[in-house]
Amino acid sequence: MDLPQGFDLKAIRVFVLVTETGGMTQAAKRLGLTQSTVSQIVGNLEEALGCALFDRSVRPLALTAAGTGLYERGRVMLAEAGELLRSLRDRETEPLSSLTLAMADSVANAVGPALVAEQRPLAKRWRIWAGISPDNHAALMNHTVDAVVTTTDELDGIEGLEAHPILTEPFVLALPASYGGPVDPLETLTALPFVRYSLRSGIGRQIEGQLNRLRLNVPIGAEFDTAASQLAAVADGMGWSLSTPLCLLHERGRLDRLRIEPMPRGRFSRPVSLVARRGDLGTTATLLAEATRNILKDRCLPDLFAALPWLSEEIVWPEEPLANAARTKTAQ
Repeated sequence: MDLPQGFDLKAIRVFVLVTETGGMTQAAKRLGLTQSTVSQIVGNLEEALGCALFDRSVRPLALTAAGTGLYERGRVMLAEAGELLRSLRDRETEPLSSLTLAMADSVANAVGPALVAEQRPLAKRWRIWAGISPDNHAALMNHTVDAVVTTTDELDGIEGLEAHPILTEPFVLALPASYGGPVDPLETLTALPFVRYSLRSGIGRQIEGQLNRLRLNVPIGAEFDTAASQLAAVADGMGWSLSTPLCLLHERGRLDRLRIEPMPRGRFSRPVSLVARRGDLGTTATLLAEATRNILKDRCLPDLFAALPWLSEEIVWPEEPLANAARTKTAQ
């Protein structure tokens, strides 16, 4: 039911204090209000309830039967409200009992262990799950996990979620090191087999969509679910593919067997963000996103940039604080 105007915790607190101090003037001094303001709040409360709370024919003020009932119940309500406030505030500083974080495979292997080591005080028990984006997204929506580090924009616009951007990374060409032919124009590669990411994965669907937009008819030579398998197949000469810097982190040991090039046209990228249910984790969501970004920026990607210096200019980092920055959309 809708509560009438004038019947709220603030009014009940004023009423309880008037009762306990013995008058409007004394309560006003305790509250830092004027006596007339306190009198008006109590009057509005009585009007909202449709009954008198004080017997004003006697001095000092005496409670009516309704006033006695409200005083007894009101004190309980105020105590419970105060406990609720304290528990919510404590939640921001006390560690979570457990934290389950799902990540795309390309992020989990690179970031997971370092994130737990650096941010261990955030939770008493950590779970890092790796998997394809659609499965991770479903786990977030059914409350199986607390947050996901996602590499697609498929969760954008869903009510009740909050997103914290980490970075935006480009898609790049991945070819066997033995391939010495041209990559520009891009159509020259259509004569070679294409090593595809499975369409069960978010990255697979992103790549397929871009190939369709570019109207590239590529012969599919093989299909894999993971970055490790896909890039290993490319390194073994099965064909060429499209990948990203985070996927290449898996296979840094194979870079001498891979030829990595920027796309000559039709460049596109994918956002990497931490997504959680709005308000569930408090400031923990922001801290996790910032820590993930810093681990990637300071510890993981520099080794890759040393081998492929041009890649460092292709990564886009959020310029605003993560809690306020808008999510970067996938470039078309």
